[in-house]
Amino acid sequence: MYTQELKIPKDIEIKFYRLSQPSLNISNFPLSGIYQNLDSIEDKNPLLRNKFSNFDVTRMGIDNLFTLSSSFGKVFLGEKLDGLITFSNISDNFVTIKDLEISILIETLSEDKNNKKILDIKLPPDGIIIKPKQGHTVKMSVPLDYVSKYTIDINLRTRSIAYNTEYNTLKVKNVLVKEKTKEYHIVNGNVEAFNNKKLTFDVNFPFKITEKFHNYQMNICYIETKIKNNTIYPLTIFDIVLSPKNKNNLKISDILLTNNFENMKLTPVQSLQEINNNEINYYDKNLKNKNFNSKYITIETDEEINLLFKNNNPNLFGVETEFILEIKWLNLFDFNPKKYTYEFQNILSTFNDYYKITVIEKPKDNINKNQNFNIVLKLETKNPEKKYVISMSQEPLKDNDKSNDREIEIIDIVEKKIELNQHKQSNNFILICKSDILGNVYLPRLKFLLYEDNNQIPIENVYDSLLFFNCIEN
Repeated sequence: MYTQELKIPKDIEIKFYRLSQPSLNISNFPLSGIYQNLDSIEDKNPLLRNKFSNFDVTRMGIDNLFTLSSSFGKVFLGEKLDGLITFSNISDNFVTIKDLEISILIETLSEDKNNKKILDIKLPPDGIIIKPKQGHTVKMSVPLDYVSKYTIDINLRTRSIAYNTEYNTLKVKNVLVKEKTKEYHIVNGNVEAFNNKKLTFDVNFPFKITEKFHNYQMNICYIETKIKNNTIYPLTIFDIVLSPKNKNNLKISDILLTNNFENMKLTPVQSLQEINNNEINYYDKNLKNKNFNSKYITIETDEEINLLFKNNNPNLFGVETEFILEIKWLNLFDFNPKKYTYEFQNILSTFNDYYKITVIEKPKDNINKNQNFNIVLKLETKNPEKKYVISMSQEPLKDNDKSNDREIEIIDIVEKKIELNQHKQSNNFILICKSDILGNVYLPRLKFLLYEDNNQIPIENVYDSLLFFNCIEN
């Protein structure tokens, strides 16, 4: 006798259909009918009989209200993937689904971070019996919380009279049948077949965000954010929050209605509320002129908006290493709010891991030509347990700067070298300056060399045009 494997027929066809919100095509009113000039004197029998039937008005522009798509399309972070998984019996025999497991695998997560989620699907004790040419449907919903590759892993165990018929036929012929393979197991004289299908899709970011930091007179930091719609459909933004990562209680959303920048640590130059209050002037012959206030901001595919946030607390932007921009948004025709969180580093030119630099003395108004004035830069250590020796010098002009030289003159630097340690956690550089150039002038490029403990190789930081002034005649 020899061992033989059963040939299990492919009697279950598995398909996935995504459930999407209907796209209401109300912007393009359908005019698919014929055109006929009713004022024509040449044609006395116009073809247009009924404007509703000829122009297909009854459709109302609804494209996919009752359709299912077998394509995933693009999916984005914060959404939910809703879909139907169908199990179609393409054979001429009854097929019983004895066991069904649907798992969601997230590629970027390791096994110890719960990268596998098994959907809760309960079958009757005797399973699901599918008649020939009919099917069974399972609805699933997957929250998309990670930008990663997702896999829907579908495994089912089936029984059919066709399996047992082949098995019994071989036994009658005294053929030794292999009882366990990857395709089937024989359990108590019945053949149970295994069927597997994997569906993969990628989750993308809904927005593409870039940020810039702008230093204004060493007292104010402007954080510019450019937000681009990265999806294939319009998105509506109904709230934006900017906060330091380590201080979640300091949020933009708490002060959107406030323009008092002097008393706020982190406020927008133009608040979302101000943008939303932009009035649309609508003219109608019956209503005359009427204004409508927009409640949300909607941006089309690839459209960008720029937001500029003002931070007038030097201690905050001198210490905080990361910021979080939180966007609350909606899909078109989907009223389930979603949240997108974007983290970015503090890339302000004066920010570093060793010390915080602030200006504690400078001219408040204009400076006078050829008249001396002081600039005092305060350095505070971020690591009191370490010893820093810091020297400061003026960098010479580069060749491409000499044609537009409007630097003020640094006459002297009091204490060109200072020390920061556990006992002296702050120290000052005093610059004595003057200008013989009228108009807009700026501080020369400064170079800081930091020696940590006994390390002879310094860490170099160069700061360009930290301050600027208006020089007038004395």
